[in-house]
Amino acid sequence: MFQIMRIFTSLSKVILFLCFLIPCIIPLYLNAQNQDNVTMLKNYIATEYRRMYPELTIQSISLITRNSLDLYAITIIAKNLNAIKSANGHLTLNYRQNGKILQDSIRYSISGHIRLYVATESIRAGSNIGINSFTDKVQDFSSLALIPASKTEILHSSAKVYIPTNTIIYRNKLAKRILIAKDSNVKIMFRADGIEATASGKALENGVQGDIIKIENLESKRIISGEVINENVVRIH
Repeated sequence: MFQIMRIFTSLSKVILFLCFLIPCIIPLYLNAQNQDNVTMLKNYIATEYRRMYPELTIQSISLITRNSLDLYAITIIAKNLNAIKSANGHLTLNYRQNGKILQDSIRYSISGHIRLYVATESIRAGSNIGINSFTDKVQDFSSLALIPASKTEILHSSAKVYIPTNTIIYRNKLAKRILIAKDSNVKIMFRADGIEATASGKALENGVQGDIIKIENLESKRIISGEVINENVVRIH
């Protein structure tokens, strides 16, 4: 009986301690969650901008709200950037506060710089762009009418249009890289009855990945069509 009373007394002390501690912990936990709203929104903006501008380096992001909107006192439901064209923009926010679902607009400002790539020579339309055809420059990120291409995009592309010397290479000026050039020698791969064979051919037109182009078989002199599957390689179905 004495042992049971001791256990009961100990449990009572634990319960009293928890009753005192929980009211202190919950506000701290909720406050930490709400404080993280600011970090979460900044990370969201940074991620969306880096997806659009791979060569962008962000130094800081400022959020500007109306005076009555307290980001530390709301539960965010949804968020959406209205546009990603400049260092300044608006974010639409859906949130819950005091049992109500509300919507608001937040202005933001990004401080950072972006690396751009400029043609060092005239690049004709339909030609692949080599590493020596462009150079880079860094400038403050403010506003850009078009989306600049990253170094990786450029090296995996051909010029869709003529790109003059000393002009920025934008993404809309690029097309898929040409894997087979007209009049170049190609490897022809085909399969028949489970047997794979290869032959040599001559491309009669340019081709990018997935294109069906005409090839002349150098042995039979026949004109056939094949799918571009790699650099100077076509496959006959």
